Amino acid sequence: MNKNFWCADPAAAAAALRAQYPRAAERACAIADDVCANRFLFRDHWEMERTNVPVQFGPEEKDIDWALIPAGDPEWIYAMNRHTSFVNLARAWLLTGDERYAQKYARLIEDWIDRVPLTGESRNDTWRSLEAGLRCENWLRALELLAGSGVPGAALRQKIETCLRQHGGYLAAASNTFHRLSNWGVLQDHGLFLLGVYFDRADWRQLALSRLDENLHHAVFGDGSQWEQSPMYHCEVLHNALDVVLVGRKAGVPLPAPFTDAVHRMCRALAAWVKPDGRLPMQSDSDDMDARDLLAAGALLFEDGALRALAGDALLPENLWDFGPEAAARYAALPADPAARGSAALPDSGNYMLRGAQGAWAHMHCGCLGSGHGHADLLHLDAGIAGEDVLIDSGRYTYVDSAIRRQLKLPAAHNTTRVDGEDFSACVDSWGYSRLAVPLKGEHRFTPQADYISGLHLGYLDRGAVVGRKVVFLKEQGLAVIFDQLYAAGEHLFEQRFHFAPGTLAPAGDGACWQGRRAAARLLCLGDGLEQAWSREPFSREYNRLEEGAVLTCRRRTGGFNWFVTVLSLDGDGRPHPLTAELLPVTRLRRGDTLPDAMAQAVRIVKDGRQTVVVACHGEVISEVDLLAAGGCEGYGKLLVFTGGCKRGLCLAW
Repeated sequence: MNKNFWCADPAAAAAALRAQYPRAAERACAIADDVCANRFLFRDHWEMERTNVPVQFGPEEKDIDWALIPAGDPEWIYAMNRHTSFVNLARAWLLTGDERYAQKYARLIEDWIDRVPLTGESRNDTWRSLEAGLRCENWLRALELLAGSGVPGAALRQKIETCLRQHGGYLAAASNTFHRLSNWGVLQDHGLFLLGVYFDRADWRQLALSRLDENLHHAVFGDGSQWEQSPMYHCEVLHNALDVVLVGRKAGVPLPAPFTDAVHRMCRALAAWVKPDGRLPMQSDSDDMDARDLLAAGALLFEDGALRALAGDALLPENLWDFGPEAAARYAALPADPAARGSAALPDSGNYMLRGAQGAWAHMHCGCLGSGHGHADLLHLDAGIAGEDVLIDSGRYTYVDSAIRRQLKLPAAHNTTRVDGEDFSACVDSWGYSRLAVPLKGEHRFTPQADYISGLHLGYLDRGAVVGRKVVFLKEQGLAVIFDQLYAAGEHLFEQRFHFAPGTLAPAGDGACWQGRRAAARLLCLGDGLEQAWSREPFSREYNRLEEGAVLTCRRRTGGFNWFVTVLSLDGDGRPHPLTAELLPVTRLRRGDTLPDAMAQAVRIVKDGRQTVVVACHGEVISEVDLLAAGGCEGYGKLLVFTGGCKRGLCLAW
């Protein structure tokens, strides 16, 4: 049996946590205090489905109903039987030396073993293979942390290990086509791998590694993103895969090279996906979570300065438990690669993260849906600055099949466009869709001054319409210029939606002014014929927590080509900067004609006295030899940016 899967000295890790992250230490003890009182609330850092309302049982262990489903959401029973509570009890013992935490752990785990058997029925709830896999990690972590406590005693340890062997046999047999691609496969085979190391079972180790290698081969795109299109589930898979690398190396177990390569690519993809502060966008079934601990773990395991740059200057609490405080010196010695903090593209999954000055960022998605965890969010754009969100994704809230579940998955819950009041993709229940729009990934180009991304989709092809979006991100100015297009014959209603983060919002005639705690923003919606409407709609930053925010909806009804041009100004110093924007005609110099909107559009923006002209072509506009002109600026290309008195212009697309 192997010891010290994770940090070599858990007591030193506890001491470092108390010194460096006292709030995290207090939180672990507070959770353990609740568990000692038979009160359960699931709010660990990487808890997949957090809860906000504690469930209180009677004073004895026998009063606990391990199969309870409060409020009709089975996710509670799954969280209950993953046993993160055991890890928090063990951590609290290390942090305080209080024996009641260790004794409570012993009583709870024995009660669970005695009263929650593996049966045909329990395979669907307390013994789902997903929970069984996660339990293996949590049980082994608790045993490691409690090694100096005298708990469990010899008889109970034998009982625990007998049950863990049962887990191993169960997990070895629990595999089908679903597990070969789903996050389930990784989470449960990670548990099987740990048991193979713990019990020195080469057959379990090799079976688990074979399955893990195949799963990541299928599930991880070339750009490193996990196929389900949820940054949070990408992280859940990555945590388990990183842990296999960590434990496997410590135990001297050879790991398949394609597997470790895929894990490294997943780390790099996460670095591209996160906001400048290391938090996840609430894309698809994701919560607003800090992912820097995974980036730091990847930096240590792969000696990768790019990951170090996004993770920050210090190890996070989870890193201390995994690697020990002695890893801090090795981490600090890694040279951070500043290029990693710039804009990044995940072209296979269609995710683009644009990053600029003062922590300004904008993220757009135009790629496959992914699994049932994916949302109908094609061309969605969220944005923020200085550690605050300005435009947000509406999140997930619940997995219970309900009106709110479907509402938060549909296009109207995202900052994208719709046609004729219809959705471009339609869901039928919590996980399934009856119609899916086909994305057409566009171009992207990143430069030191400005970035460009674009995309289209065919969700309205049955209506004879195609929609597209072009985004220009001016990095130093904190400006995003958004061109939305509806290519169609006949008359259609084009709709554009913007969901604002909590803050002080002042609607203006041409858009809105938003004020946060330390950031501000201005949204300008340009052009004639626009109708605007404000509403209050739900959003969710974490599972089981529903909030309400302001939503601006713009509409224009017209025949043929339809469009929106929007300017988003982001300010990181807490005050909105002076801003004006106007549409400009686009002409061809040699022909001397003015192009219609369906062919080209231009906008002049003046912020802080600095003028920028952006020209966007929506069709093939030059068939012979000619240059484009707008606002006194002249150049050639399909996407042009002119600053500093126009000069020669920066071409971002040809």
